[in-house]
Parts: sequence; structure tokens; C-alpha cells
Amino acid sequence: MRIGTGAGWRAVLGTWAVALSGLLSACGGGSGEADTPRAQSAGAAASAASDLGVTVLAAVPDPAAGGGASRARAAAVASPDAPATSLRVHYRRADGNAAGWQIHTWNAARSPNWNEGWNASGSDDFGVYYDVPLAAGSGTVGFLFHKGDEKDNGGADQSLVLQAGANEVWRLQGDGTTYTSNPLGQPAPDLTTVRVHYKHFDAHYAAWGLHLWNGSGLDTAALPSGVTIDRWNQPVPFSAMPGHAVGSDEVVFDLPVLNPRDDASRKGLEFIIHGMPPNENDKDGRDNNLRVEFGALTVQNRVGQIWLVEGDATVHTAPPDLRQVSSTDARAVWLNKTLVKWPRISASGGVRLYHSATGQIAVAAGAAVTGADGFITLDAFTGTVPEAAARRFKYVTSGGVFAVRPDDIARLPALHQQQLVLAQVDADGRVLNATTAQIAGALDDLYAAADEVPDLGAVVARGSTSFKVWAPTAQNVQLVLTTPIGASSLTRTTTESMTRDAATGVWHLSKPGSLHGATYRYQVQVFVKGVGLVRQLVADPYSRGVTLGGQQSVVMDLDAGATKPPGWDAGAPPATVNAPSDLSIYELHVRDFSINDATVPAARRGKYLAFAESGSNGMRHLAALAAAGLTDVHLLPAFDFATVNEKGCVTPSPTGAPDGETQQAAVAASAAADCFNWGYDPQHFSTPEGSYSSNASDPVARVVEFRRMVQALNAAGLRVGMDLVYNHTTSSGQSATSVLDKVVPNYYFRYNASGGIERSTCCENTASENLMMGKLMIDSAVIWARDYRISSLRFDIMGHHPRAVMETLKARVAQAAGREVQIVGEGWNFGEVANGARFVQAEMLSLNGSGIGSFNPLIRDAVRGGGCCDSGAALRANQGYVNGFFYDSNGWNAGQTRGELMWQADRIRASMAGSIRGFQMQTNWDETLRLEQIDVGGIPAGWVLEPGEVVNYVENHDNLTLFDNNVFRLPAGTSREDRARVQVLASAINAFSQGVAYFHAGGDTLRSKSLDRNSYDSGDWFNRLDWTYADNHFGVGLPPARDNADNWALARPLLADATIKPGAADIAWTRDAFRDLLRIRKSSTLLRLRTAADIQARLSFLNTGSAQEATVLVGRLNGVGYPGANFDELVYLINVDKTAHALTLPALAGHALVPHPVHATGADARARQARFDRATGRFELPARTAVVFVVPAASTR
Repeated sequence: MRIGTGAGWRAVLGTWAVALSGLLSACGGGSGEADTPRAQSAGAAASAASDLGVTVLAAVPDPAAGGGASRARAAAVASPDAPATSLRVHYRRADGNAAGWQIHTWNAARSPNWNEGWNASGSDDFGVYYDVPLAAGSGTVGFLFHKGDEKDNGGADQSLVLQAGANEVWRLQGDGTTYTSNPLGQPAPDLTTVRVHYKHFDAHYAAWGLHLWNGSGLDTAALPSGVTIDRWNQPVPFSAMPGHAVGSDEVVFDLPVLNPRDDASRKGLEFIIHGMPPNENDKDGRDNNLRVEFGALTVQNRVGQIWLVEGDATVHTAPPDLRQVSSTDARAVWLNKTLVKWPRISASGGVRLYHSATGQIAVAAGAAVTGADGFITLDAFTGTVPEAAARRFKYVTSGGVFAVRPDDIARLPALHQQQLVLAQVDADGRVLNATTAQIAGALDDLYAAADEVPDLGAVVARGSTSFKVWAPTAQNVQLVLTTPIGASSLTRTTTESMTRDAATGVWHLSKPGSLHGATYRYQVQVFVKGVGLVRQLVADPYSRGVTLGGQQSVVMDLDAGATKPPGWDAGAPPATVNAPSDLSIYELHVRDFSINDATVPAARRGKYLAFAESGSNGMRHLAALAAAGLTDVHLLPAFDFATVNEKGCVTPSPTGAPDGETQQAAVAASAAADCFNWGYDPQHFSTPEGSYSSNASDPVARVVEFRRMVQALNAAGLRVGMDLVYNHTTSSGQSATSVLDKVVPNYYFRYNASGGIERSTCCENTASENLMMGKLMIDSAVIWARDYRISSLRFDIMGHHPRAVMETLKARVAQAAGREVQIVGEGWNFGEVANGARFVQAEMLSLNGSGIGSFNPLIRDAVRGGGCCDSGAALRANQGYVNGFFYDSNGWNAGQTRGELMWQADRIRASMAGSIRGFQMQTNWDETLRLEQIDVGGIPAGWVLEPGEVVNYVENHDNLTLFDNNVFRLPAGTSREDRARVQVLASAINAFSQGVAYFHAGGDTLRSKSLDRNSYDSGDWFNRLDWTYADNHFGVGLPPARDNADNWALARPLLADATIKPGAADIAWTRDAFRDLLRIRKSSTLLRLRTAADIQARLSFLNTGSAQEATVLVGRLNGVGYPGANFDELVYLINVDKTAHALTLPALAGHALVPHPVHATGADARARQARFDRATGRFELPARTAVVFVVPAASTR
């Protein structure tokens, strides 16, 4: 991904998760809210489908007739002479300044794009007002006020019910009440009772109660005898309140209030509805208090009534219209093959499941369903939902559960091949509520056997070629196959029917002989919501080969000689990793590696084959890193992605001043057509990207050349890792680049409560908790590890996958590859799955014991300063441990203290100990604690069980490079030499830390992206590497406005400062000093301890506690008897201060410590100036230097 946000200690997301949204556009899709499915007219749907080569056999009815309608539009059945309905919403900010505030609307109002909203239509004495465009003449309007990401009322959704004619309401900042008249200056009502009508859809009212307290507007003297208030753990039962009554659809009770007529300062009543023990922390409706504004009530006989609905933050002052009617949203959820849960629908009575083979169902509130072929009845389910289903769908809110009748179960497979609409009807068959159901639970139950199918896709084996595609909801699937005619250039295209396996839902066809190289697509006839019954050509989700642009699949026999470079079968990855902690990773973009390397033939620059140029500057650089101790090169996405034209892309050559705007303008102008993107936009998961091939039009070439790249890196002593992106795809639905949705519509993605695709990752979130999406991910990972010899896998936004699926993947990949394949990933905790909302995630705090590694944000932020996503003044003020916090202040934060510096040092020590939960360490407040007991902003400092589960890093492709980060944070006037030293100090901390060491390509050459914080689409210009070591490309213009314009004012003077840009000597020194760090790490397993027990037994920190020298880190490792230690003792000392320090450590007095052998010929002459006095344990440490002392092993002394 393109984000390095921290997660949170289970329930804590904090500012890191909020900041995440700012960078997710790097996926190529933006970061708007998850949309409710939008309807389109039958004509528009057919036209759009036709443009994409899709034949609409039968379009859904027009929305005006209730087909494909949004829930609000379908609910609006107005008579011709009904008055025109309108809505004006007045809004008043407390400070009178509503500039920039918009209203976002949905349901019965038109829904704008999130970042657009509706602007104010005008203003008056009250404030501003919005004339809201409506989508229907009746129904419920959902709304909220926002200014960018800042939302009123804590972001809680608000709603109001439209009445016929002109609707005009008033809202006050922070007030959840919708007033039907201007609340300012109204006389106080004569009111003594608030009557509450509360609807909970499961009708379990005994499980809920009231939190009441003095000073809330409540008249405590009027409460019934025996009612005790203000005890959070003892909610007041509804039944204890006056006026209590339970109806068929609600519970009613009265709250006595202090009469505002007696005291005009009495403006409202506050209370909370929350769960009975042990669920007292479950609040219904909103996180804050429910507030009833007296002035908004209609009062009769001193009684004002309100209506509250489960999960709805709005205090309704009139009975809300809860009907929701649609044939395109998906508010119900199949729990398994026979049970459907329909949130916000009462559990009493039954519902009907209407079906139409041609998609002609039309639904409208108050009218009978039309266009259906028939229906089956689902009865209210009163039993216990099976435990597995209840656990899987725990996030689905309360409502009715309905069961398919036993006699109808056998019909379900055929029904799922049709349009299905659930409807709740009255006694006369008129629609009260209608929706569709999310299908994954049903399909996973009906077709569980599909998980065991070993050969989905096109597979050449045993003298034949088989084609298999999982498409259980399709009515028909045909294979459209194009093969060559003899040896000529002519081809033959045939269309053949495939056979459906009833047990698995897999359609299959076998052809004799090898069809390697043939192109094919599936012609799938399937119902698509909002469109109709379609027949469409689609590539194979299991494509192992594709044509230009990924539009057609290619039969690719990965065992055929034609797909292998010479010597492939005899090759193997280097045996340099015997334990996960041996991993030392260099993250690299395929195009970045060589596009700027003149020693690579022009035709191979930016391509896979550049890695085969063993004499090039780039390959010589990588080989030198391998010799020093680097084990793995991790490639940014190299699977088939959608965001680069595979043929005919362009590369701009801008010019301009170091702080100029012309360069970024040129890059932005060509971004859609240029040759660069990070590639986090998957189109086909299991085949190489074509833009990196020398001939993207040749499907075999990209396979051979990818393997040649792996072969060349292996020959250089490097294993190959790969960034895999299974958490989202580039598109969905009927888009030209959509694949999964065209085969099994509405299955592979994760949906919100309305049936809209979740997009918290940036784009279309896949649902790997669904059986066949999980299988697709696992099978694809197997292909990369087994068939392309990928040695380690890195998972983008891994926290959006279930831990169980990742563990299964890890085991199956190792089995298929015949070797251990290390798994690491981004264990960030955010979005709709955060804090285990849907499953136990593969996130950083939930992977203990799995052997799967997660990136460590704690070491990153302490070393660099601030957080991943700092902006504005925070970029300067939030200095880190290596770039001057307290000891070398840049003047932007006068409040820095020595105590905070020691806290940074403690956080780094914890990470250098591998973040092991049970490791004990003395803190700067002189308490010895286990790391899991030390809280770092809601995350424990110790969060893993074994060192292989933590990936330490201070820089990667996301966010500012380390050099650019330090440009913002180091004081003005810092010398070039010191900038290089600070860079190396950060790398030293990383290299000496227990766990996996991870570095960013170019971090060893002071790489700059000219202060670009998110270079995913910033072209070659801002992403260059220079293997001549002449230039780090700082000051090549202001970074692209897209993600950086807000920081241009800070960036300009820095980019224009010629003293910041390093010279060739600085770059070369950094390069060599970095390699020395790798050599030191490689020299001893003491810096790569295998287990938590080893770390606890052999590592200790000196110079800790409140008397420490806070700018010096000292780690001591006991190597006696440890395999591969090579030293009886190893002590590292890292002085980040700009001044030298003398440090006496009595615990080391008498130890025969000498400088590490690497220092004797190392790049850093300053390190050779370090001194140790054996008699006293006194060290003399030069400024900004990392040094290692060792006691040679007894056998070598």
C-alpha cells in the first residue's frame, strides 16, 4: 500500500487511522465513502453494457416502475396531482461562520459525491440554508453536515421524514434535534413529560435500559418509588418507568421533566439507552447522550412525544417512516443456505422471496410486486442461529431472521441463478419493505465443495487442457476459444458450452492436447442487479496469462519449456534465510530500478530484463548489497495492474527551478498516459504485469522475462519477494477492467449495511473471509511462490484479511513450494473490519504465534518523528530521535523536554528487543516492566510473541523518504555530512534491531522524492534512483499538488536551499556506511536472534532509567554457546547527539571488548575514533556515530 498508519491497541484507532484516509487515493481509486448501489434506467444500463461488449438480454424495469430503484425512489409513489415536495434545511454554527460547511444527503434526497456535498443555497438571520435536491417525493432523508472530514454531531447520521409539499427544518451545531420552526426566540413550552416510543427490531427490550442522572433535565422527584438513577452498571429498566407499555412494534415509557415554563434555562433532556450487564457499554443510537430539545416538541396536555429507533441517532419528533423499498440495495444477509437476516425488520411474521429468471421484478411501497415468476415464503426463525454463522455475521445489526421452508431448500441453487428480491408484504400482498440479500453466506454453504477444486482456470496436464470457472449463479457459461490454424498467422474462434457441476458450482470443459498460447474468455449469462439478464465476455479470474491490457486470458502452461528461460529448472533461491529474523529486505519498484540507468540497454530500461544486465550499475549495486548481507529484494506490485498503458505510454521530461511548479504540472498533465504507477490496482492477480515486459503484446514474453528477473537476482545472491494486493481490485461491476463481478456478481467484495461496496482500502474491498475469495487469494499466492520462485510474500493492507485465511495461505504456500516462504504484511487496523468487527484480523496485534510478520510503526515514528501522515507545521515540529528532538531543536517546538527524549529512546529500545511481549526493560521512570505493560499511544510496546513477527523499518515507498523527512525536521544549517550521518543512524537502529530488517531502495543513497509524500502516480521524475551516485534528486521541483499543495509553503524555501542537497561524496559515504551495517548484522546471529526466549536470555540494555544519557542507545548481547554468534559478547552503542559523549558502564568493566572487525576498514572513520577503557568500562563515543564492540569467541582468542 501507500500508507504506514498505526492501528491501535484493539479499540484504539486514534489519529493514525484518521490520517489513513488522506493517502488511500494512491490505490488509484480515491477514498470516498462506501456507496449504496445506485440505480440506472433500463435504457442507460443497456447502453452502458453495450459499450463494454455486454449484451443485455433482458433489462430490469425502469426505476419509475420500481425496478432497479433506490429505496427512496421506489418508496415514492405520488399521485399526479400531489403537491411538489421540496426541502430546505437551515443550519446555524455557534460562531456564526458556516463557510465551507456542506450538507451530505442520501435516501430520499439525491446523494452527492462525498468530497463535493451540497453547498449552502443562501443565508438569513438564522444562518445558512440548503435547498436539498430530492430523489423522491416521500420517504426518509438521511443527512449530515461536514466540512471536509470534519463532521457535526460526531459524524452521526441524521434523518427526517418528508411530508407532502414544502418541508422546512432548522438545525443547530451540535444539536441532534431537527426543528420544524426556528428555535431561536421561541417561548418555553409547558411540559412535564417526555413520552418515548422506542423501537428495537429484535424486540428484546429487557436487554436494554436507561441511564438517568441529576442535572439532565429530569424531574427526579417525579420518578416512581424504588427507581435508582446514576448507576452505570445498573440501568433503569424501561418497565420501571411510568407509562410503560409494550406494543407489537415498540416499547413506550414516560420521562418526567422539569417544566421549562418555570425556568427558561431548561432547554432539554439528556439520557442514554444502553445494555443491561454485562453489556452496559453498548450504547444504542450514538456514542454521546441522547438529547431532547424541548423547543422541538409538539406538546399536548404537558406531554411531548419522541420516537427513537435502534441504531438511529435521530430524535424523531414525529413517527418516522421506516419503510425501505428497493430491488438493488442489499440490506439483508444470507447467514447460510437457508437463513436470511434482515436488519431493521421486525422478526414477527414471514417474508417472501420473489424470483425472476429474466430480472423483471418491480417493487414499490404500497403496491403488489410485479414481474416475478413466483415466490417462496420464508418463515420467522425462532431457533438458535448456528454458531459458525452467528460468529461470521456478528456485525450484522439486529432484525428478523427468516428460514427457507424445508420443501424449498432443493430449489435454492436454481433460485440463486435468478433475480431474487425479498419483500415484506401486508395481508393484501402490498409491499411494506423490500430489498435483496448479500449472497456470500448462502453460496459458501451451498458450494462448500468448491474449495477443494484444485485446478480452477485453464490447466494443461496429462495430455489435455481443462477450463474451470466457479460461476454458481450463472445461467449459462460458454468457452470462447481462439486457437491458431496450423503454422499460419490465422486463428479460429469457437464457442462451446461448458458443463455445470451441481456440487461445486464450477463450469468445466476439457479439450484434448495442450492449448498453451491459445486465448480465451468465458461468455457468462448471469443476472446483474440494476442492469438485467446479461451475456458478457470476461477474462478468467484465474488467468495465468493475459493479452495486452488484460482483456483476454491466455492458456499458459507454466511447466512448458517455452515459458522458462534457459537454466530455470536447475535454479533455486539462495539459502541465505534459515529463520525469519535472517530476513534483510530491500524494497524496490521494477521501473524505478533501471529507467534512469544508462548502463542498461534502452529497450530494457524499466523492464524485467534490466535485472538480467549483470554488469549494469543497478545490478552491481544490488550484488554489492547481497555480498554485504542483504537477503531479499521485495518488488512493488508486479502482477497485472490496470493503471499503466501497457503499450504506448509516455514519459514527460519537465524542467524548472528546484522549487518550481512546472515539473509537477507536467507530471500531472501526463499522469493518465505515462508509464509509471506503483501498481496497487489489481486487474489479474496471478500473471505478470505487461508494462514491464519488452513486448506486452506477447503473453509468454512477460512470463519468461519475469522468471529471468528472478533468476538474475537469485544469481546475484538475492531472494525475491513480492508485494501482493488481494485486499481490493481496481474496479467492480460492469467496468471494463472488472473481472470478478462479471463472473459472480456481488460475491467477491465486502459490502456495507446497504449493500454498497466497502472502499476503506481506497478501492473495491475484496472479502477474503468469503470462501472462494479466500481460495482465489491462496491459489494465487501458491502460483507466485511455486511457479515464479518468489521466496517471501508481502501483503498489502493485510489487516483486512482474516488471520485464519493468512495462516492457511502460509501453510499451503510452503507445501506447494516445497520450502518455507516468509510472510509479512501491513497489519494496519482500520475500516469496516477494525477491532475484529467481522473476524479475527491479520493485524499487528492479532497475529501472535502465527509466524507472520507485521510492520512496526512504533520504531518508525520514534526514529523519524511524528507520525506517518504529518502535515503542515507538524512536519517541522515533530522531530524524532535521530533528527534532533530536544538535543538539536529546529525551533518549531519550544516545548521539547529531556523526559520526552528518554521516552523516545525507551520506545526504540523496545523495538530493538524485537517488540517481544515478555521482554523486561527498565524505563526512564525507573520501573522495570514487561514490554506488553508499556503503553505507546494505545499500542503495547511489546506486541509479538516471536521476533519473526515484527518487521522493523524507518522508510518505505509510502510517505516521505527518510532523507526528505529529515529535511523537514533537522534544523536549518545542518551540514550535508550530518544529514548523511543522521540517515545512517536511522539505518543502524534498524539493522541492530531484533526481528526482520526492512529497508527502502535508495535509503542507502540519500534518496529524495523532492518532498513528495505520496509518489504513487508522480511519474519517473519524482521517483528516480541514481546508481551513479551523483544525484539524489532533491530539489527537482515542488512535489505534485495532488497530495502536497498544502505543504508547498513549507517546502519552497527548503527545496531552494542549495546547502541541503548532498554531493556525490555524501551519497557514496552513505552507500558504504550502510553496507557496513549490513556486514555487521550478517556477521552474527546475535543481531538476528531466533526466538523470544533467546532475546530474553541474551539481550539487555545499558544506560537506561532516569539517569541515562538519553541520546545514546546501548545494547549488550551474550553470545557464549549460541550458534552463529561468532562472538562471546557484542555491544552496540548509537550516539545520535551532535556532540561526542563519554559514558561509563560499570557492568562492562573488565570485559575484553574490541571494535568490530568491520570498523577496521569501514566507511566511517569516526567510528574508529571510539574508545573503550576495559578497567573502568568507560566508552568515548564520537558525535552521530554507531559503533559495535565485541569480545571474540573463546575459540578465536
